Amino acid sequence: MSQVKPFPRDRKDDATPAQPAPVPSPAPDAAPPSAPAQRPGPQPAEAPKRRRRGFSRFVLLIVVPALALAGGFYWWLSSGRYVSTDNAYIGADKVLITPQVTGPIIHVDVVEGQHVKAGDKLFEIDPAPYRTALALAKARLEAAKNQYANLQLTFKANAEQVKMSEEAVRVRQADFDRKSQLAKSGAGTQNDKDTSNAALIQAQQILAFVTQQQQSAAIQLGGKPDAPLEEFPAYIEAKAQVEDAERNLRNTEVVAPIPGVATQVPQIQLGRVIAAGTPVFSIVNDRDLWIDANPKESDLTYVRPGLPVTISVDTFPGRTWRGKVGAIAPATGAQFAILPPQNASGNWVKVVQRVPLRVEFNPDQDTSDLRAGMSTVVDIDTGRQRTMAGVWAEIVAMKDDLFGSLISKSKASP
Repeated sequence: MSQVKPFPRDRKDDATPAQPAPVPSPAPDAAPPSAPAQRPGPQPAEAPKRRRRGFSRFVLLIVVPALALAGGFYWWLSSGRYVSTDNAYIGADKVLITPQVTGPIIHVDVVEGQHVKAGDKLFEIDPAPYRTALALAKARLEAAKNQYANLQLTFKANAEQVKMSEEAVRVRQADFDRKSQLAKSGAGTQNDKDTSNAALIQAQQILAFVTQQQQSAAIQLGGKPDAPLEEFPAYIEAKAQVEDAERNLRNTEVVAPIPGVATQVPQIQLGRVIAAGTPVFSIVNDRDLWIDANPKESDLTYVRPGLPVTISVDTFPGRTWRGKVGAIAPATGAQFAILPPQNASGNWVKVVQRVPLRVEFNPDQDTSDLRAGMSTVVDIDTGRQRTMAGVWAEIVAMKDDLFGSLISKSKASP
């Protein structure tokens, strides 16, 4: 019996599994889509990138910290040269204008903010009473001159009378002695003796009176009859009164004691009676300024008078002035306070003290724009620089102190 072969299109129904279809081979220039290309080793372009990353890491981890450390160390070496503080203010001479005499104001010669020179007239007090007082003092001076002349004449006249009285006493004494001898011998009478004695007593009284007058004149002449008029006490007193009256008359014109700018002038009122010693207004000197600085006590280790100073004023940013340390106060500011600190009390807290010092502007500096009380910043150049040798010496000293303290503690412990 013959066997029938199926047609090729019917083989798909056969139970035998189908063979996989052949995969078409890729083109020679196309890469396989499923499997990635294998890299046998580093490509030549990636080696410089890795070297650059390594160099960057070296710079960031080694070079930059080293430079920062070196810069910080250099800053520390040079940081101890300057002492700076902003607790500093411009100072100037300030004068309260106070009249020396009492009286009504009759004229004012200045206005607010006017610049005056030393000796310029500010205002005037009524001088009429003081002119009268001066005339009276001059009259007393002339009277003292006349008194001196009279006393001189009296003293000289009494000197002549003293001589005459002494001669009269000598004559009366001799007559009394003779009458006494005659009365004893019986050649004279007792009546003659008594008469001669009475004449002697009278001459002695006249001598005593004249001597007393001479001494009184000498006392009124200051005990020095031959002294000149300038040493006569009454003349000295009268002359002092004249000078006092002249001074009071001059003081009716109040003048500026220093150059500067007048301020608070509107307080003056014409006709107002000003008592002597009452402040009227002020004059602030706009020249010869200085700076009162108050640095910390810990900053004054190397500060000495004469060191150069750089000055900055808050009002004028960008401008600097030059000066020098003029003087350092002998005590801290707390020592001059109304209530000084009680450091021995139980609630003591340590506070860094400040020592006032004065900074003087150099003569060539223009301070015309500056005003008293302005805030400033001063930088004092001490000229001190830290060195490696000094740092090493400090390290050695610290090491010695540390070992010394450890040794002392070990010896003290049981």
